[in-house]
Amino acid sequence: MIAPDPEKSRQSEGGTARRPLSKERQVAVFRRDGWVCCWCKRPMIFAPVMKLLEREIRAAGNGDPLAYYHAHWTRHSAPLLDLLGAVIDHIEAFSAGGTEHIDNLATACNKCNGRKSADGVDKWDKRPKEKPIKGRYGEPQNWDGFSSLFVMLAQRDATTLTANERGWLRALQSA
Repeated sequence: MIAPDPEKSRQSEGGTARRPLSKERQVAVFRRDGWVCCWCKRPMIFAPVMKLLEREIRAAGNGDPLAYYHAHWTRHSAPLLDLLGAVIDHIEAFSAGGTEHIDNLATACNKCNGRKSADGVDKWDKRPKEKPIKGRYGEPQNWDGFSSLFVMLAQRDATTLTANERGWLRALQSA
């Protein structure tokens, strides 16, 4: 999952330390899955771009309140990220013994990831959930979650990027 502080490791119930996934691996999963949630089939948004969009709007002189980005993806301050923020989900939860292998990782929206929690796919499939989105014309083609927009905006003024944002920029450019 793209977390506000991805450098912190967590431990599973068995005490095994969970290292953060590299940005390169996360980008590889997002691209493999076409930036579409594997559970509800909604197109996802690359969260860091929303912060840069808000920065651009502010630089253009707009001081009105905006709900584009919040570090914790709150519904009040970042409604698109609360629902459509792209995260990495373990198909078999890490806490249940799931591996960090790319085949056990999937793109998920923030909502599905939170609802699934550590449930296995069999338990998740039995839960009531929102009806998966089915596009009239099929799955989105060439959707990139606004990651290309992030690269463009980040390159425009790289001196204002945080270390985390520079890491995302490198990962997106190298993939």
